[in-house]
Amino acid sequence: MAKQKILPLFIPMEGCPRRCIYCDQHAISGQAAPVSAAEVAQAAESLPVDSGVQLAFYGGSFTALTEARQTELLQAVQPALAQRRITSLRLSTRPDAVDAATLARLRGYGVTAVELGVQSFDDAVLRASGRGYDVEAALAACRQVADAGLTLGVQLMCGLPGDSREACLRSAYLARELGAALLRIYPTLVLRGTPLARLWQQGRYQPLGLAEAVEVAAEMTLLFEAGGGSMIRAGLNPSPATEAACLAGPYHPAFGHMVRSRIKLQQALAVLAQVSEPRELHYPRTDAPQLFGQAGANAAELRQRYPQLALVCAEVAPGALIAVGGGGRAENTLDAASRALAAKLLANLPL
Repeated sequence: MAKQKILPLFIPMEGCPRRCIYCDQHAISGQAAPVSAAEVAQAAESLPVDSGVQLAFYGGSFTALTEARQTELLQAVQPALAQRRITSLRLSTRPDAVDAATLARLRGYGVTAVELGVQSFDDAVLRASGRGYDVEAALAACRQVADAGLTLGVQLMCGLPGDSREACLRSAYLARELGAALLRIYPTLVLRGTPLARLWQQGRYQPLGLAEAVEVAAEMTLLFEAGGGSMIRAGLNPSPATEAACLAGPYHPAFGHMVRSRIKLQQALAVLAQVSEPRELHYPRTDAPQLFGQAGANAAELRQRYPQLALVCAEVAPGALIAVGGGGRAENTLDAASRALAAKLLANLPL
């Protein structure tokens, strides 16, 4: 899927009926106040004609705003939309703040994609996180977005209170089965001043370690993308505000790269297992960052498992890897390897 160019505008915490146990949108967005209609119009109209940019409202619960506030923001971008300075609109909101009439109205203003901050399709996790809705409400909201002819995006978290690897994988699988085209995965961080921070300080909550969070997010990505969707972000957008607010948890500015690198490592291990005494692993230049991994972690693991292995940059199709060994050679593509890995995960996942 081609990467959509996005102009993000933030309305941190605006429209949220309650504060979830983990949340501080001001720290995450680095923005103290919601964007004004005038700022929205100025940002949209500063883009060139045919920019190919989609404008997105993030950080709050857009459809939980008053209808007057929604209309104010949506009308502010209509001139830029008519001038083709933006292609369309995208927004994020809560699952319990959408209905057919609201979605139809949004379409009339040029909204083509709605991302639902589901966080988990597990009732126990939703209760422990203070989300204020249950799985049935989340399922119904996803179906309504799809039925309205809008692109469905789902935002999930891993490592929430009461969470488990199996619950995270089931959530990714359900997002895929509900027809979501887009997925974002956020590892749970302990942010200063949140209720979760108090639980952590009291020893009543322990966040995932970085390696564990990367592994779970990689498995969620494999399951979701096997259904044809695209995981468009893993980890929070790095910023000084987020780093300053993070007390504990698997924060890393290159978290998304680490997730993709973990999947590439699994692909490499799969193709190496197909030959006896592997001596070389051929890879395309474009895939070098993911194959070698963050700070060379993948390369180190491969050489630990196969001390004689040489990593060879060669004329290989993007996404493909070729293993050469004493028993011949084997090749796989990222898509084929990912589907096989996803099938194994699904076979062992209680649904």
